[in-house]
Amino acid sequence: MLSTMQDVPLTVTRILRHGMTMHATSRITTWTGEAEPRRRSFAEAGGRAVQLAAALRGELGVCDDERVATLMCNSKSETLAA
Repeated sequence: MLSTMQDVPLTVTRILRHGMTMHATSRITTWTGEAEPRRRSFAEAGGRAVQLAAALRGELGVCDDERVATLMCNSKSETLAA
C-alpha cells in the first residue's frame, strides 16, 4: 500500500510554484483599504515573488538560512469603528 504522507517539505515556495503552474491564470484578490481591490494572477504574483527574492539576495545580501518577515497591522476593527 502506498503511503499518503508527503515526501517533500511544505514550504511557501512550493505552494507558490504549485499556484504558478497549476492555476497560473486564476486570480488573486487583495484588499488594501483602497476603493478597488488589487487583482493579479498566480503567475503574476509568482513573478513578483521571484523579483523580491532576487532583490533580497542580490541587493540586501540575505542568505538561504536567514529569515525575512513582514508585519502588518490588522486595521479591520479600526475601519468598522470609524
